[in-house]
Amino acid sequence: MSDSNQKPPLIVPAGIGHFYRAASLNGLRLALWEDGRAETASLADYLREAGATVVILPFEEGIDLPPIVARDREAEAGAAGSVPRNSLPAEQVFAALPPEPLAIDAAVLNLGDPNPLARRLQSAGVPFVIFTEFPERCLEHYPAGSCVHSEDGPEALASAVLLHVAIFKSGLHFTPDLSVTEMLPKLRAMARVLVQDAALADELVADALVQALAYVPGLSVETETGALLVMLIERIWYRQKLSRPN
Repeated sequence: MSDSNQKPPLIVPAGIGHFYRAASLNGLRLALWEDGRAETASLADYLREAGATVVILPFEEGIDLPPIVARDREAEAGAAGSVPRNSLPAEQVFAALPPEPLAIDAAVLNLGDPNPLARRLQSAGVPFVIFTEFPERCLEHYPAGSCVHSEDGPEALASAVLLHVAIFKSGLHFTPDLSVTEMLPKLRAMARVLVQDAALADELVADALVQALAYVPGLSVETETGALLVMLIERIWYRQKLSRPN
């Protein structure tokens, strides 16, 4: 999708500036890029312990990315890259097919200078989270990218990954021209990525709707309601996580 077709970002996640209890990354497929310049330890073991499947990819300046696609667009990419089999001799079919793209839910960048790779991922439409000492340097990548201060540790990173995946999978990373009623399926989809249990996810959305009533009179335009609800779902989810025992 070209930049001209993209809508303005809905909301910047409220922030992850302190410790959060473990987030479950079960079922997620992540690509991880690291280099020797990053002063933090490898994050692969932690992400795997949190339940994610992690593919570690090499990083070299000037080297093209392997074919990579966001998992929710995997089917679309496969259709775009297909070759009509009746248009080629059998022995040429497989030679003509492009390499199988690596389908991931998100990428994690633990690099001394993440920006060159981040720009490539942003152009490819792949969501990513940057683990960095300088989060202010990667604001240009929103909404494709989210930043976590390395001092906050891998727990905060796991929370950011899950939140960012939830926003992307539900289609809430761009402002939808929808009423609150029309947004509800997307809000429920976001909550179900975060909570996974359907009943608890619906309770999360319901709590956000109740809390939103106190803020709606202060909104300058009606379209801010969607951003408010995303922020409230995020805030309530964080508070629930903090209330859990270690």
